[in-house]
Amino acid sequence: MSLHEFETIGKGVTLYRAKLGENNRSNGSFGKTADDSPALIIICTWLGGATYKRIQRYTCGYNDLWPKANILLIQTDPMEYAFYGESWLARKLLPASGEIRKLVEASASYHKPSQTSPSSPGPNGPEILLHVFSNGGANIATQLVASVNNILSLVGERSPLEIRQIVFDSCPGDPDTNAIYRAAAQSLPHSHPLRPLGCAMLYLVVAGIAGLEAVGIRKKLGRTMRAQFNNPAVFDKLASRLYLTSNGDVMMDTKDVQAHRDEALARGLRTDTVVFQRAGHCALVLEDEAAYWGAIAGCWERSGCQPAASSTDHDGPTGHDYSRRWASNDHASNQLVRSRL
Repeated sequence: MSLHEFETIGKGVTLYRAKLGENNRSNGSFGKTADDSPALIIICTWLGGATYKRIQRYTCGYNDLWPKANILLIQTDPMEYAFYGESWLARKLLPASGEIRKLVEASASYHKPSQTSPSSPGPNGPEILLHVFSNGGANIATQLVASVNNILSLVGERSPLEIRQIVFDSCPGDPDTNAIYRAAAQSLPHSHPLRPLGCAMLYLVVAGIAGLEAVGIRKKLGRTMRAQFNNPAVFDKLASRLYLTSNGDVMMDTKDVQAHRDEALARGLRTDTVVFQRAGHCALVLEDEAAYWGAIAGCWERSGCQPAASSTDHDGPTGHDYSRRWASNDHASNQLVRSRL
């Protein structure tokens, strides 16, 4: 599967429409299939270095897992992250929001809220998988979901948007100036003779943004994003959250990712965590492809058969924790730590 098969519907926004075949779901339907495939997979790429070749690694992986799924791809632009505000990003994401709304309207699992059961799940359950890479992709995802939520509320549909699974890939971190700079610098050509000058200018821009956030002129996007993902008014509290992180990631501290996971647990949300050992930032699949895709597919399957976690009168995680290991090709192990509510 090539990115050329994606239809451009906006700036940095492309859509792959699953090819219809016998026994396939109709395009735009959220109903379950025999293989319990997602209806829509939303991928929000990372800030720097997200080349077509690297992005295709994930679009092809998802297409291999679930060929019946539509894929909405949103690419993160470092300049947009640095210089454009929420209103501009909301306008950029309108084509993506529109496609999601079409799917919502076609779904039997969505209905207008009632006074008796304003938030009860539909008969088929949520069939959206959201995959966010790094803080850049996470920021775009929060903007997208907030925009969709506003649209759904205006037209009388259930809000927030139902999402069955969220995959946090190399995020969310607790961003500092150096981490943001290192991530953005990945977009600069490594062999270009003017790279040192570009890096110096980039650092000044990032430091300037940090200064504006420190004095309150600009919203602290990183911390706002972290809070929104655990806010049930923004992101579906019934969604299973899968955290994929690596001890070899020099841009995103695993402790920051796990701290966000702990906050989610304290709010009564379902979480899984997979910690790789050597993989770099947004390159976890290269360490152990089987473990990577196995974690995503396994979390999706479990989210379809488990009872929903409840945050009502909930003081913290209950139930049990257990560990499971997947062996990689070189006999190293990746640990999956799962907390089930």
